[in-house]
Amino acid sequence: MKTTLKTLASVALASGVAAGALLLTGGAASAMPSDTPCTASDVRASVTPDPTGAAGQEAFVIHYTAAGRTTNCRLEGTPTAVTFTKGSGHSESDGSNTTVTPDSTDPGQPVNLQAGHPAESRILQASAAPATFQPSVVNLSLPTGPNGDTVTVAWPANAPLKGTTAEVTAVSAS
Repeated sequence: MKTTLKTLASVALASGVAAGALLLTGGAASAMPSDTPCTASDVRASVTPDPTGAAGQEAFVIHYTAAGRTTNCRLEGTPTAVTFTKGSGHSESDGSNTTVTPDSTDPGQPVNLQAGHPAESRILQASAAPATFQPSVVNLSLPTGPNGDTVTVAWPANAPLKGTTAEVTAVSAS
């Protein structure tokens, strides 16, 4: 009887340890960052005004969300090749003369983009500068390292660019 009880207790203990190990490693596996850079087909991007901009600045948030429930890719660094235009149907001369540069040399931390785990960057401009251009879209290369895919994103209606310079921040988790 004692031997049977000991055997049952040993089996129960081993099963509990194995189940606990599966739960722990399963959770860690789903939280692991992806080594795959995001492509334009992985990301849905949008831009909204940021009501919490710093004093003297207006900010616009670039929101990055996963295109699908199985999306698992990496965003890292700062969006590049940021330009503003009137959108399709307009000539190239309809583009803005705004120069966009990174706000910092710090590339930030990589962000793993998955369903339910969005990311964001910000475009910053001086709030006191005069309005210079009313874009309808912003074009940018995704923050995935060198040569990120270019996406075209609708610009918020009635939100003019101000001045001739703007800054863009590195991607961060939302």
